Amino acid sequence: MTHPAARRTARLRDLLEGLRLDGVLVTDPVDVRYLSGFRGDDATLVVGRAAALLCTDSRFWEQVHEEVREVELSRVTTEPLLEHSAHEARRVLGPGARLGYQGAQLSHAAYRTLRRVHDGPLRDVGRAVTRLRVVKDDAELALLRRAAAVTDEALGRVVAGGLVGRSERDVAWDLRAEYHRLGAEGEAFGAIVAAGDHAAQAHALPGERVIRAGELVVIDTGARVEGYCSDITRTYAAGEPRGELRRVYDVVLAAQLAGLAAVRAGAHGRTDVDAAARAVIAAAGHGDDFGHGTGHGVGLEVHEAPSLGRARGDRLEAGMVCTVEPGVYIPGVAGVRIEDTVLVTADGCERLTVSPKDLQVVG
Repeated sequence: MTHPAARRTARLRDLLEGLRLDGVLVTDPVDVRYLSGFRGDDATLVVGRAAALLCTDSRFWEQVHEEVREVELSRVTTEPLLEHSAHEARRVLGPGARLGYQGAQLSHAAYRTLRRVHDGPLRDVGRAVTRLRVVKDDAELALLRRAAAVTDEALGRVVAGGLVGRSERDVAWDLRAEYHRLGAEGEAFGAIVAAGDHAAQAHALPGERVIRAGELVVIDTGARVEGYCSDITRTYAAGEPRGELRRVYDVVLAAQLAGLAAVRAGAHGRTDVDAAARAVIAAAGHGDDFGHGTGHGVGLEVHEAPSLGRARGDRLEAGMVCTVEPGVYIPGVAGVRIEDTVLVTADGCERLTVSPKDLQVVG
């Protein structure tokens, strides 16, 4: 059976044809991993129409032999990695080759080095290379499902232990510990645990604040399994909440369900999905309390294409994995967010995160 990395590299070669390039120098560590299987954080990948070459140094030499197949390896010794890679690109592709590069990954000094060493035309194709990852293959979907399952299980275990009287930071630490117990690499990102008025900050950092009875608690978390991420947010009631807080929760839940109903292949992230969720919140009088986008892609990075926001959105395709996560944030009072990671299908979406979404009242 062909290794997934080989199939992905073949897709990159198809892209070279369309871009009229002889090769591309991949410098984003996430894209290097996607295209080669190498998990180290200091390597480059040169892909030509007939050859592929991975460059790294002695720190990763044993690891790269264990993880990479069907790609020539080049050991960096005295030169900086980028300079070595540029020389190798010229050797593999030939003098005067038309070379693509990832501009967002290069400093001005690094670009000058590339320009000095490479004697052919250069073209920034970073976005095109990264977008190869936007539609997930079967191997990726299997890992994304595992990451989601671990996330659901860990979140359920931690919340079952109760929230009242615990600090936000303690809850965040317990989530991290559960991920490791369940066999994940760890967190996909630092968990957000925010109670009461602290949850009015959409990306609040968990602190020593103690969760009090009657407060809503926002928990935004996700596991990472073999590089692949999950992302979920649930809002819990720590003890019986006030009626107004229940009303806000119901508004956000209705908005999330509307957003999920709009997800399908061919839908647009901004004009369909974000608009559907945002309309529900605006109709309830909280339009100004929902400031962020409705969703984002999930894969090797927890935030990647596609975008589902009010400022920018992408057309959805079957096989994309994204989040739907509207929220309402009322300064000095509370915040509510509900989020799922979903797989886009031809006629809708499949939830990968399946934790309950009715308002859970926990002690």
